[in-house]
Amino acid sequence: MEAAFGATALLHPFKTQNPLLLPQAKLPDKAKYPSLKRVRSCSISSISTDKEPVLAEDWSRLLKLSIGSGNFLLGQAIHAFLIKSNSTNDAFQGNNLLNFYAKFNELGDARKLFDEIPVRNTITWTTLIKGYLDNEDYKSVFGITHDMCFYGEKFNEHTCSVILEACREEEDLIRGGQIHGFVIKSGIQQNVFVGTSLISMYSTSGFLNEAEKVFDNIGFKDVQCLNYMIFQYGKAGCMEKAFRVLVDMLSSGLEPTDYTFTNIISTCSENVGIDEGRQLHGLAVKFGVVNVTSLGNALITMYGKLGMVEYSERMFYSMSEKNLISWTALISGYVRSGCGENAVHMFLELLDQGIYCDSGCLVTVLDGCSECRNLDLGVQLHAFVIKVGHLCDGNIVTALVDMYSKSDNLTSAKIVFDGFSNKNIALFNAILVGFMVTKRDDNEDAMVLFHQLRLGGIKPDLVTFSRLLSLSANQACLVKGKTLHAYTIKTGFEAELTVSNALITMYAKCGSIKDACQMFNGMNGHDSVSWNAMVSAYSIHGQGKMALLLFKEMKSEGIAPDEITTLAILQACSYNGLWQDGICLFNEMESNYGIRPVIEHFACMVDLLGRAGRLPEAMNFINNSPFPDSPLLWRTLVSVCKLQGDLGFGMLASKKLLDLSPAEAGSYILVSNTYAGSGMLDEAAKVRTAMNDLNLSKVAGCSWIEIDNKVHCFVASDNDHPESREIYAKLDLLMDEIRWKNCDTKNAHFIGEIV
Repeated sequence: MEAAFGATALLHPFKTQNPLLLPQAKLPDKAKYPSLKRVRSCSISSISTDKEPVLAEDWSRLLKLSIGSGNFLLGQAIHAFLIKSNSTNDAFQGNNLLNFYAKFNELGDARKLFDEIPVRNTITWTTLIKGYLDNEDYKSVFGITHDMCFYGEKFNEHTCSVILEACREEEDLIRGGQIHGFVIKSGIQQNVFVGTSLISMYSTSGFLNEAEKVFDNIGFKDVQCLNYMIFQYGKAGCMEKAFRVLVDMLSSGLEPTDYTFTNIISTCSENVGIDEGRQLHGLAVKFGVVNVTSLGNALITMYGKLGMVEYSERMFYSMSEKNLISWTALISGYVRSGCGENAVHMFLELLDQGIYCDSGCLVTVLDGCSECRNLDLGVQLHAFVIKVGHLCDGNIVTALVDMYSKSDNLTSAKIVFDGFSNKNIALFNAILVGFMVTKRDDNEDAMVLFHQLRLGGIKPDLVTFSRLLSLSANQACLVKGKTLHAYTIKTGFEAELTVSNALITMYAKCGSIKDACQMFNGMNGHDSVSWNAMVSAYSIHGQGKMALLLFKEMKSEGIAPDEITTLAILQACSYNGLWQDGICLFNEMESNYGIRPVIEHFACMVDLLGRAGRLPEAMNFINNSPFPDSPLLWRTLVSVCKLQGDLGFGMLASKKLLDLSPAEAGSYILVSNTYAGSGMLDEAAKVRTAMNDLNLSKVAGCSWIEIDNKVHCFVASDNDHPESREIYAKLDLLMDEIRWKNCDTKNAHFIGEIV
């Protein structure tokens, strides 16, 4: 300290300090601070009379030096020197010292100094107010402002800006309005600094229209003001207005900064299209700000949200300086694009470089594990989370539950869920995924858990209802579904499109097409999901003509069909013998609707042609399709051959199917059943023997029925049900009735005579 500044540390004029506990001075940047004259004396008391004027002349620059270098001790020494030298405590000296203490957050000392200044001016008051503002002590800001008015001190532009910055809550809007009135009365409403503060005050309080009026009345707008308005427009979802401000900035000759592009890209990324995104990127390159790390991060995020992950990669690897946000943005882009493996690889590379991971990065990587169902890495990340102490973070716990749930490990998901005390609805929604993908024996716990959370005061949201309704649909539990429907009406969520669409699907899968139709017709508006849900409902209920009529109505309403719509219509045509309509739709998919058929569409067409008895065309269709070696298509053909009783085509299709999928038990069972259905029991036995020799097994199918709010499950050849004897007896009676109905008239008459 002495060597650097030529003077020993002086005692703080207000409180005792231990110089040994204070940080040593750091030499400032020469370009920023002027060269100082060095005083060789070792103490203030030993400064000679001819040297004292030197310090008296340079004290203000030394005080600025102490602020810039973060050296509080130097500022104390200067203050002590001024007291000792009996300098006049004028406004200039007081304002400088007041600013010094405020910058170091020593507001107690700043207030004491303020009270001792004999003559105060506007700068004095404003400096103290700014100190409390920086310390987020808004109550003191307004208190001092009141005192300033009481003593009749004048407000200037800077005073108004500082006070307006403190008006951050909606209840402070009255004070802000008073300042706005003073600004208009004083004729400084066109001042860009005051205007920007007014814009901030109104927009933060949710009054964007008022902020817009202030913005329009500002005479000359600088880049900072324009950047702030772009940010507020973008945050409010007004993308067009944000772009208009950017265009005005460019037209006026002002040069945008990196903040300009970062603001508009970050806030408008949800609405920015590919063309706009590329133009913004090009402008950033043109103005030479694209290498700024924050802007690069915004571009990576933008391209990731647009699904252009390859552009995100290019941007990432072109950046000279990267931070954790850069890595997290690219990992998030991989997750959004379904590239879970790439996300995991990028995270491992990040760890190799020794970069610290925060909770946000870990959540993103866990989402990547969920996307690619990488349970092994997810478990390791779980251990890492425990090690670094992030298991108390709600977002990370939710991501862990989601990862285990989507990886079909509901047991681990429940352990993490039960171990977290601060449960919220997002965490519950995450574990619902586990109930949706696991065996249905565990699905009963979902409603029990839901009731427990309700008792705990946690309110469901639309995601909760959508997933619970999907569970009811998968279980075909109409009673439970209707109960949830009633609760959505009570909570006001029935009107939400997502919930309404889930209700249509639930009623359709539970066999109540009437309720599904009533739900659809009662909606205020429909999106493509609504139409698809209703078309699928008619399809699975065998009402093909109704599905086609609804399809025409959908098109007349201006809703473009998508892959799911066409798939549902093809299924409806197949189930109802409308094969000509199905072929016509398939041929128009790409030309009229821009939909490229996928393998599921081709499987529907094979089924449609087969059910229409056009098996040769179905086989040719497979051979000429983009998927001639798809087991799915050949398995579909075997099924329709079995349905049509055509053994010739069935044998050809069966041979091809077993050649394509020799290790799939389901294929062997299907072929065996085809032979058995045609009376070729020996061939059926050979297929079963071949399957057993390969040690192949298929999980038995399961069906269930809900009676008196209780679900009864059944498996093929199952005798575990307590009423299995009565059930099989009733089944035998039904089989006899089916045989009776299938008898020809002559045999039926003969049987009647015997009876």
